[in-house]
Amino acid sequence: MRNAYNRFRLGLTPQSVLAFVFLIILGYLVIVPLFLMLRETFLIHPLERFQIPGSSVGDLTFAHWERNFLSENAYAFFYRPLLNTLRIALGMSFLALAIGGTLAWLVVRTDLPMKGLISNAAIIPYIMPSWTLALAWITMFKNTRIGGDQGIFTALTGVVTPDWFAYGLFPITICLALHYFPFGFMLIGGALRNIDAQLEESAELLGASRPTILRRIVIPLVLPAIFSTFLLTFSRGLGTFGTPAFLGGPVREFVLSTSLYANLIGQRPGIGYLAAVAMIALGVLVLYMDYKIIGTRRSFVTISGKGARAGLVALGRWRWPIAGLVLGFIFAVIAIPLTALAIDTVMLRPGIYSWDNFTWHYWVGDASLTVGLGTGEPGILRNWQLMSALGNTMKLAVVVALITGILGILVGYAIVRLRGRWVAQALDQMSFFPYLMPSIALGAIFLAMFAVPRGPIPSLHGSFWLLVIVCTVSYLPYAVKAGVSAIRQVGPELEEAAIMVGASWWTRMRRVLIPIQKSTYFSGMLLPFISVTRELSLLILLVTPATQLATTITLRYTDRGWYPYTNGMVLLLVIIVVTSTVVSRRVMGTSIAKGLGG
Repeated sequence: MRNAYNRFRLGLTPQSVLAFVFLIILGYLVIVPLFLMLRETFLIHPLERFQIPGSSVGDLTFAHWERNFLSENAYAFFYRPLLNTLRIALGMSFLALAIGGTLAWLVVRTDLPMKGLISNAAIIPYIMPSWTLALAWITMFKNTRIGGDQGIFTALTGVVTPDWFAYGLFPITICLALHYFPFGFMLIGGALRNIDAQLEESAELLGASRPTILRRIVIPLVLPAIFSTFLLTFSRGLGTFGTPAFLGGPVREFVLSTSLYANLIGQRPGIGYLAAVAMIALGVLVLYMDYKIIGTRRSFVTISGKGARAGLVALGRWRWPIAGLVLGFIFAVIAIPLTALAIDTVMLRPGIYSWDNFTWHYWVGDASLTVGLGTGEPGILRNWQLMSALGNTMKLAVVVALITGILGILVGYAIVRLRGRWVAQALDQMSFFPYLMPSIALGAIFLAMFAVPRGPIPSLHGSFWLLVIVCTVSYLPYAVKAGVSAIRQVGPELEEAAIMVGASWWTRMRRVLIPIQKSTYFSGMLLPFISVTRELSLLILLVTPATQLATTITLRYTDRGWYPYTNGMVLLLVIIVVTSTVVSRRVMGTSIAKGLGG
């Protein structure tokens, strides 16, 4: 008995204690809500009892499942939004992969000029809110048949854009692909950069042609990064809400995320949660594909050596024309949308783009029912609702970044120091699972979890701390990947030396591990900060008037057709995010790629 007790005490290392504690916490915050949400799909809710004769609140029922999957209206209720979701996710994944992969190859494998400028600029579309491009698309291409006012394109050219081009699946796919192509640029670029050039040099000495080297060496080594890019962008496309809401709503093109939102807002949670179940099932399928396809090829992801510089492809006289095309593309993705949004905020009457229509009313004007749109709202910078929402966003971003940064260090430490044990693998997978879960589905899970008191835990619905919890769980994978990357680069010898001189675990973390890799840790905090400031899908179901955020309040203003206010708020968010990213990079040497585990 005493021997067993001694073995137990010896096993109580800091990393083992941390691992078991976080497994319990993540299990409660990730696994338990899944079962609670699934249970809701079998229950009768207050307003649903009128649709099911003879039912009472709390009764068990299969009616929601029958309505969604087997009824005569199942196609309109479920299958059409599902098909739209898959079409968008597949389309934007292939397009983002093509754009990101091409840019990565040009920057890493060729003698393209201005690589530094291109590399830095190519990350900006991901920093911006995904629906920035959606609002810019509306401003540029809306037509009078649906949008009410003509867009900038029609005003300049006189050409009326067709409905399918102005709204619907086509612009949703394009806007999401342009937002997520930096995934491919970072992941594929990192894989190309880490290929040992000696492999290609050896193949050349053996007489292999350039196409053969590309087909037999380069592509197989980069294939895991290509699959990773596709799966990550596909999983993001499943649960995104803002872009489909802005571009699909006016033409009644629903996807699973907007269908979920509409049903929950309409007090039909039993039906709404079924859309979340479908998105989660697709996310689990993505995780399985990641394990089956990429998991067997892990050894190809990173290969150290001299690097790829020795194998650069000479572009010859096409160097500068190609560089110009690349910069022109990035300029079009970044500058043109932001310029379009900025122009819309200074036009007094929408759709009239002339100097005599110029105004600062939507920025600093007084509340008026007769000027401009007649909203009765003061300008953005004098609007207490908008400024309060912006303040809530900044507060939430800072709190979540600090919490996830600390948790990322601790979880990463436990995973690395317990490498090879089942608990480390379980903790790694559990912490990464929220990343593959569609954002709006994760928000729906926490709504089901914390809407009512459960045991000693009170109802958190409508509280600021519910937003903190759901954001922390959602963005923890970023911080954990950064923490794991940092701890792996610090050998256990340094920690063992500190132990020999009597340093406690807290002292070792504070004086040795954290200072050595502080830039990587701050990278793990930077991405959650950026993500919170532009988050809409995750939080749209959880905010209340008291916890309104800059992103969610823009949806309310957009529903009213007050685009100058919406566009102005988006511009403020972009300025804040880009400025914080640049300052963090200058001061702390942080990198978004490190936060993604790259």
